[in-house]
Amino acid sequence: MPSTIGLRQWNIASRPDRLWLPVSELATGAGGLNLPPELLAQAGLSVGDELLAEVGPHGLRLTADRLRKVYVEITSTCNLACATCIRRAWDEPLGHMPLTRFRRLIEGLSEVRESISTTPVTLSLSGFGEPLMHPEFLTLVQLARERGLSVELITNGTLLDAKLAASLAELGLAQVAVSLDAGDEEVYGRIRGGAWGSIVDAVKALAEARRRARTPMAVGAAFVATLRNVRSLPRLMQLARDLDLDFVWLSNVVPHTAEMAAEMLWGHTAWVVSFPPTGWRPRLITAPFDLNEAIGPALSSLWELGPVLPPPGLDGLWQRNYCRFAHEGMLAVRWDGCVAPCLSLLHTHPEYVNGHWKMVQSYIVGHVDEQSLADIWREPAYRTLRQRLRNFDFPACFACGGCPDAESNELDCYGNPLPACGECLWAQGIVLCP
Repeated sequence: MPSTIGLRQWNIASRPDRLWLPVSELATGAGGLNLPPELLAQAGLSVGDELLAEVGPHGLRLTADRLRKVYVEITSTCNLACATCIRRAWDEPLGHMPLTRFRRLIEGLSEVRESISTTPVTLSLSGFGEPLMHPEFLTLVQLARERGLSVELITNGTLLDAKLAASLAELGLAQVAVSLDAGDEEVYGRIRGGAWGSIVDAVKALAEARRRARTPMAVGAAFVATLRNVRSLPRLMQLARDLDLDFVWLSNVVPHTAEMAAEMLWGHTAWVVSFPPTGWRPRLITAPFDLNEAIGPALSSLWELGPVLPPPGLDGLWQRNYCRFAHEGMLAVRWDGCVAPCLSLLHTHPEYVNGHWKMVQSYIVGHVDEQSLADIWREPAYRTLRQRLRNFDFPACFACGGCPDAESNELDCYGNPLPACGECLWAQGIVLCP
């Protein structure tokens, strides 16, 4: 017999285009929407899941409000002082996550993991420190893997050698991203101040370990673009091709200092994407083209004529007012055990955004020493916050141009309390979640 999900009657006309229904508006009944059990299993839905329904341009989408990925800041210390780093502008204590706290964290995921038959919960060892600085790093990875968790790593690569790369592959890491932010030695020195040759050797060691790994391990590079380094991006892409990397992750910078505010590459773009697609005139609808000598000048001329909406190649891919952490089941854990809804709310820090300085206050929804992550995820207040973030009923701050309310994320002109996310660069697709 097929599984049945019955939808109660509700007035579609009174709802927004992007609609997320809480489980209270879903009921089981013979007269509802019949879905075969194998289809539910393939979609990762289980009996007892709290389902959310989203009505979008491509129809109805059902998904479970389930924790899928946890960003774990196992340390806030780092051996570099990069020009783009948030630690240049904050005043917060540094430390390592104790082994006992990490054990408690992953044990608190057991209830989440047991309800997922197809895809394990992912731990991303990242945050705002260098994970390899943790004195028990490999032990932490081993504990997570023994629990059946998928593990990813974001590292600056300075402490990575062939032996450690082989250990990561042996432990079955799913993905390793090395933050390069450059394509050659000169630019790397200006951004990170380290030795370019040793970093390239580390990436090569990872690529070699990937080929010998028993389980698939994706290896890639991360690049945060600024005026200082963007011209070296083609050289990084060539390096990625030479090493057969799986991906290059390209994002904009979050300016935490006046120095970086002068180097950001997204000021005009943030204003452009604030307006809904229905207001883009003329709207550019383009097929894919070869980037050769014939089409290149024509595409370049589009930018010279003024705003192009959307930018070529991004129509249908650009996501505005979209919180990946709320929509896709993710949260972040600080080294001291505090749990935040996203990476941006993990630490209090300044940002230069929309032509003004803003103090982003951290927002904590729980602590792993007091509750399991599964229980924190189900807390009514946190569930309500995720609903608010999915609906994204915040003012269009980029289109407005800013006001005194925007000097922090504690309150906005709609009356939204902390966290008020109208100027979130991640939600506008300006900064990418790793």
